[in-house]
Amino acid sequence: MKNLRLLFESVKLVRESAPGWTAANVAVSLLRSFIPLVLLFLIRSLIDTITQGVSSGGEVSTARIVYSITAVIVVFLIDEMSSEIGNYIRKKQSYRLEEYMYKLLHSKATALDLINFENPSYFDKLSRAVREATWRPNNILNNFVALFRGIISLILMASLLFTLNWWIALLLVVVNIPGIWMRLHYASVLYYFRKELTPEERKAGYFNWLLTGDRPSREIRLFGLGDYFISHFKESFRQYKEKEIDILRKRTAIETVSGVIKASALFIVLYVIARQTISGEITLGNMAMLILAFRQGLIYIRDILSSVAGLYEDSLFTGDIFEFLMLKEKIKEDEPVSEVTPLKKEIRFENVTFTYPGNNSPALKDVNLTLKKGEIVALVGSNGSGKSTLVRILCRLYDPDSGAVFFDGKNIRNFKPEEYRKQFSVLFQDFMLYNLSAGENILLGNIEAGRQEERMKLAAMSAGIHSLIESLPGGYDTQIGPLFDESRELSWGEWQKIALARTIYRDASVMILDEPSSAIDSESEYEIFSRFREIVKGQTVLLISHRFTSVRLADRVVVLEGGRIAENGTHTELMMKKGLYYNMYTRQKNMLGDGEQTS
Repeated sequence: MKNLRLLFESVKLVRESAPGWTAANVAVSLLRSFIPLVLLFLIRSLIDTITQGVSSGGEVSTARIVYSITAVIVVFLIDEMSSEIGNYIRKKQSYRLEEYMYKLLHSKATALDLINFENPSYFDKLSRAVREATWRPNNILNNFVALFRGIISLILMASLLFTLNWWIALLLVVVNIPGIWMRLHYASVLYYFRKELTPEERKAGYFNWLLTGDRPSREIRLFGLGDYFISHFKESFRQYKEKEIDILRKRTAIETVSGVIKASALFIVLYVIARQTISGEITLGNMAMLILAFRQGLIYIRDILSSVAGLYEDSLFTGDIFEFLMLKEKIKEDEPVSEVTPLKKEIRFENVTFTYPGNNSPALKDVNLTLKKGEIVALVGSNGSGKSTLVRILCRLYDPDSGAVFFDGKNIRNFKPEEYRKQFSVLFQDFMLYNLSAGENILLGNIEAGRQEERMKLAAMSAGIHSLIESLPGGYDTQIGPLFDESRELSWGEWQKIALARTIYRDASVMILDEPSSAIDSESEYEIFSRFREIVKGQTVLLISHRFTSVRLADRVVVLEGGRIAENGTHTELMMKKGLYYNMYTRQKNMLGDGEQTS
């Protein structure tokens, strides 16, 4: 029952994607169901007319023969034309469906909670959905259409055979029984096999990306890792492909036996019909019609079995699509919904605790922290201390397990997430590189505001990248990145400046900078941070950095250790305390030297 429901849900998706083309596809397919029967009658008439002419010494008129031939040719032409038209309609419908399904997948993937990316099972579901979604629903419709078309054509052919030789119609059904079992059985076997080996297939895809992708290409060559990852790819690829081939081999063996049975049945039919024709029981036209009808009947039964098995297989795989599309977003606004406005007073963390899925120890534990409007707060700590997790909870990309975050006294759970996130502009440490124009890379920070030239150039100037962009062949319209023609590649530091300009362009009330100068040279860093307060004037800033040159610019420093706030105060206060911050600061100062640290 569940599989049948999924089939109809899939057909509904096809209809929604292209209602007109779906109706046209069904209409043309059903029309073509009647053409073979009409052709059989016309061929029988033509053969009997010719036979009558031969037996009567050529007394049949040429006009009658020409009429019969013309009728056959016209129907044949209609069959050919409807076939080509049907192919065009199916292609058009398939294109519309593919576009529609990509829209559903992309919308769902971008709406789902970020925490899903911490769960391997999510990637299995996504992989299976992407693999099936763009073509499987259309395949279901085509299988339904082929099934009804095959049933109609088979009924017509079987009725014709039954009126002439009832046992031939019965034989037609019996010889196809092995095929029914085989197709249904192996459809199920293949589905569960592919589902079980989805992780292995994803692993092969990952190794393929390592060998062909741009990002890993440098280390692959430098460390000579090509053969190592090629062997890993072969192992994963062979593991799921060889098992699949083994299943297909068994299915092919059974199909061969089934083919022998059908061939034997055809031999019996041909022999009996030949004897009846020689004895004069049936005419040559009837003989030709019986042979063609039996052969067409075999084809239609094969098509019906293929459609039934295909629908059964589709119903299994379609479950993967709907399993992904039916995933629920947990990060939603709670009632009563409050309107969010730019920060006026403060952001407050109260006893916030968060643990990643599959981990035993929390990434954050009982965090209490207040960020006041217009304040620059530096967040420091060792790797894994919880800094990035705190940022994600602040932006409501994650929800805490316990505790709450308040924005101007209102629980952020009572804001619409998409509206709340507009209050933040974030430069992530692993910022994105968009292979678009330099201007587009900046305006993506606030796509709703559109392209505002002066504001865009001001953001670029603040990030220290304006002069470079102006020197490019097309200025702000120059394509950057390595993927497309006529593009200009940038250094990693230049990319980070572009990302910083994008963050500034957003002009949100709260700015979060996660290692904003990690790839920038010291001269550019000094230039940016020497006027940092002017750049972020009026904004509340959370600055995450391991460079204490920039940390010293903050009004207050918060030290995270093991997911807890270990220290909180000004640079001077924490240095006097001689705790964690003092140790980190002095270690870095000694490592870099007084001159570099204070420059």
